Amino acid sequence: MKKLRNLNRLKEIKNSLFYKNKLMNIKIVIITLLLCVFSFQNVYALEFPKIYAESYIVIDKISGRILASKNADKKSYMASTTKIMTAITAIESYNNLYRNLTVPKECTGIEGSSIYLIPNQNATMMDLLYGLMLRSGNDAALATAYFAGGRNILNFIESMNYKAKAMGAFNTNFTNPHGLHDKNHYTTAYDLALITKYALQNKLFKEIAAAKNYYNSDNNFYFINKNKVVYQYKYGTGVKIGYTKTAGRCLVASAQKDDMEIIVVVLNDGNWFNDSYKAFDFAFNNYKNYDIVKENQEMLKDEKNIPIYAETGFSYVLTEEEKSNVKVEVTKTIEHISSGTNNKVYGFYKVILNNDVIYNGKLIYSSN
Repeated sequence: MKKLRNLNRLKEIKNSLFYKNKLMNIKIVIITLLLCVFSFQNVYALEFPKIYAESYIVIDKISGRILASKNADKKSYMASTTKIMTAITAIESYNNLYRNLTVPKECTGIEGSSIYLIPNQNATMMDLLYGLMLRSGNDAALATAYFAGGRNILNFIESMNYKAKAMGAFNTNFTNPHGLHDKNHYTTAYDLALITKYALQNKLFKEIAAAKNYYNSDNNFYFINKNKVVYQYKYGTGVKIGYTKTAGRCLVASAQKDDMEIIVVVLNDGNWFNDSYKAFDFAFNNYKNYDIVKENQEMLKDEKNIPIYAETGFSYVLTEEEKSNVKVEVTKTIEHISSGTNNKVYGFYKVILNNDVIYNGKLIYSSN
């Protein structure tokens, strides 16, 4: 009899908990179905085309999702793809891009690719940025570092390294602004993708990287972009080529189709352009960008029928098959807390793909 009473009591507790949480559980199910219309299925394995690079990576610029990679964390020499960091560091640190500067002798006569600066020549920072990105001018890179570093190139290189670490590029080290070989000057395909992802968020950098040519008659500069991605690939938008005997042929390329922008990094790849095009085709043919949750989207209603909103939205590139493996779950906080915008926080939502949480967002009472 005692065991029977205990069993009955246990059932009462379970039923109580069930009914107490029934409303929330129903809402979680409803929000999962309405937002996603997704159910669990197995994801098929995509076949990535053969790439000849020693290391490579393919990522979505918006979400940072890695779509394909090989040896992406291997430390490698990067040649003139270095200039991506040189350009974005200068853009963010130098104010007057159109003021004429007098190029010092120590920034001229540099080996390798050049825009053929001469001592005491006039050039604006904008001239130098286009010169280092389009023509891969090592002299332009050195002059950029000189002026943007407050006439101290070492200070500028220190800024490059600091910025790389701030981006999460922990396996990268710069010893110069141009990419000429140095055994302590290296990166990884993954780090270079992170750096490029960051740089492409800057409007001016994006414009420079995508330019087919540049002309400034005042200082007699005319540059044609060496990066064939902007001419050859239908959706190409940049970014930078590089070559030294030690590094081999290196390419960071970007392309945008509809609301998807893809970054491809190939290091030490003799088939650099064609391999990047194959990687772009793979991404655009197999993935699409989906708005899983929109900013200020009404997610559910609380126990008093008050609407609850997503404070931030979330989009992600998915295959057609992966759509069915995504779900959104909501969690109510034990006690409501105030967010930074003084809106009452109801709880949190998380986006799950194949049992992995890929995003966490906040649920709030007011969408204003």
